[in-house]
Amino acid sequence: MKKRTRFGVAALGAALAVSLAGATGGAIASASSAPKPTVVKLRGATRGVTLTLMYGSSGPAETAAVNAAAAAWSKSSGNKVNVINASNLNQQLDQGFAGGNPPDVFYLSSSLLETFAKQGDLLPYASKVAPASVFYPALVKAYTYNKTWYCVPKDFSNLALEINTTMWKAAGLTNANLPTTWAKLRYAAKRLTRNGVVGLDVGNTLDRLGAFFAENGGSYMNKAGTAFAFNSPQNIAALKFVQSMARQGILKFPPQQSSGWAGEAFGLGKAAMATEGNWIIGAMSSSYPKIKWETVPLPAGPKGIKGTLTFTNCWGIAAQSAHSAAAVNFVRFLSSIQQEMRFSNAFGVLPARIAVANDYAKEHPSVAAFVQGAKYAMPQVSTVGFPTVQAAFDNQILGLATGSSNPVTMLDQLQSNAQALLRP
Repeated sequence: MKKRTRFGVAALGAALAVSLAGATGGAIASASSAPKPTVVKLRGATRGVTLTLMYGSSGPAETAAVNAAAAAWSKSSGNKVNVINASNLNQQLDQGFAGGNPPDVFYLSSSLLETFAKQGDLLPYASKVAPASVFYPALVKAYTYNKTWYCVPKDFSNLALEINTTMWKAAGLTNANLPTTWAKLRYAAKRLTRNGVVGLDVGNTLDRLGAFFAENGGSYMNKAGTAFAFNSPQNIAALKFVQSMARQGILKFPPQQSSGWAGEAFGLGKAAMATEGNWIIGAMSSSYPKIKWETVPLPAGPKGIKGTLTFTNCWGIAAQSAHSAAAVNFVRFLSSIQQEMRFSNAFGVLPARIAVANDYAKEHPSVAAFVQGAKYAMPQVSTVGFPTVQAAFDNQILGLATGSSNPVTMLDQLQSNAQALLRP
């Protein structure tokens, strides 16, 4: 997940306001398909023990919040928590497990779930903390492997569409032109592309373009989750749509604008719209405070399907932990309604619990569009070895703008390379 800092951007007018009501979509498994509870034997005492918590911080606000939560639970439970702010979380987790001394509790990205589950590193404790139904289905799905729900989702970030409201009005666009469909997105991007500014900037990675797949009814894997579906007709059509906008010059990728990410191009005024997650809120507040902007949900595809991508962490518990009983109690505290809201208020993450996220969005309208997407968001691929496969695909994306890359060939290669990862 991207690193995020506490947001500080208020809603910028009713013209681009977002409602949480009426969200629909079918890109994820429903709550009724949630995994069955797993029988897990917990070890150790629940009082008088010392746990280790390892996490990766986005900054001082998150560091302070995590330490405060650990201190509060320690005081109420009679236990102690050794809190480690990892400089390289994945590397330090690997070292801990390899050395037989992993942390009891730790942050775990959904993209690494299968890797850790296959290695037997994760305790499948989640159903002991709360019912799956209280969390967004996409987040439960993200931490389910072989029908086993391993860990409780900690928080999430979704993609949405950011709009420079000053440029929007200057282009003569109104609320009626909001990009609720691909046709309206193309129209708005064309109108906004002028005076050296591109209408839309999108990151040159599957972690951004995959949203177009979802909007067109496509997905990364088949419904059963047994095979990849990258070169489906829906995904091919979606990538061709991106290519057509790129060739038209109304969509650009960050390197084309000498930017590190779409949020930078947007903040510098090089792009009138961008597709990024709620981590952009803190960046805009701290680095580009003078920009007037608003966020709306990503547009629906030609068939009216809404889609977005979600990025999330969970509270992992080491299967080898000698204090798993206390660790589960600790996670129960960390993922409680009250503590989720404390974390969100402290450093801007979106709560994993549906009810808490809805309350948070009501209190903070600037995150409403991001929360809305949680009902139909598509999680990352967690298959072991996929980052290397994805990198090969990502390296071809800039070619969509120049004509050197072909959507069908790109997706056929991605399908072939990804499918090979599933072979015994």
